[in-house]
Amino acid sequence: MIIGLRPFRLVSRLLAFALFALAGRAEVTFDVEVARLPRETFDYAAFHLWLPDHAGPVRGVAVVADGINVDGRTMAGRPWQDFARDHSLALVTVYFRTDDLSGMLTYSQAEHGSGRALLAGLAALGRASGHPEMETVPLFLEGFSAGGQFSYSFACYQPDRVAAFCSNKGGIYLTPPTAAARDVPGLFIAGEKDTPSRRSAIKLIYTENRKLGARWCMAVEPVFGHNHGNPTNLVFPFFEAVMRAREHPASERAGIVLDLDHHQLIAPGIPPKTAGLTFWFPDEPTLAVWTKFMAKAK
Repeated sequence: MIIGLRPFRLVSRLLAFALFALAGRAEVTFDVEVARLPRETFDYAAFHLWLPDHAGPVRGVAVVADGINVDGRTMAGRPWQDFARDHSLALVTVYFRTDDLSGMLTYSQAEHGSGRALLAGLAALGRASGHPEMETVPLFLEGFSAGGQFSYSFACYQPDRVAAFCSNKGGIYLTPPTAAARDVPGLFIAGEKDTPSRRSAIKLIYTENRKLGARWCMAVEPVFGHNHGNPTNLVFPFFEAVMRAREHPASERAGIVLDLDHHQLIAPGIPPKTAGLTFWFPDEPTLAVWTKFMAKAK
């Protein structure tokens, strides 16, 4: 009889352990809306916060945005949750909507209102969740299409708040970058099969500013056109490398630069006029990840 009970006791213990593990991975969420002010170029703004339960003070905020007028709040799932949990980040997903798309001005230009709305949303979510540090900690922004354009423009709008950004398959970059924005580590991803106009726009904004020493990198994602693809395969290592670099003094965050045309590493900063197409990386492991990501691109 005792022998017969042992499997039951084992199952009971495993179940209790599983429930304990699930409890340890519980989560809390908050949602806020931010009202539009006169002359701002968005019509609706809402933000969703995900945090692991019992999270201590967060080190930063990962901000994720989807394409034009798409409710990106549903993007607060894995793998972003795992990334946020692993690095003590808050995860904020975004829904911006612009009702009038007849003109060029949309919420993708942060300086015309959407940037203010994001800052207001972060402050409100910080108060609601008991994490007031969300109003000041560094931001890691990633967005697709119009969301990617917003990520880039927010880095131009508030470079001091942004630790790093990724613009995944954007297409219209109207915000002129400042020198401070060029110092923000940035990643631009183009789709190998995206439209020529989008690929050209990405290459133009990238190459013009790399010539000025922007701490930016560009990648072409094989196979994909104008869709999300698998950007986190490169975005997560890029962001993680930036996090590691931020643990050191600013003087030690120069990174490395690859001159692709001449197949050599060159000094960070403004490339010499003899250099070809160049790419900035936070460190050599990120260069290795980028090489693998680009392996099948034409």
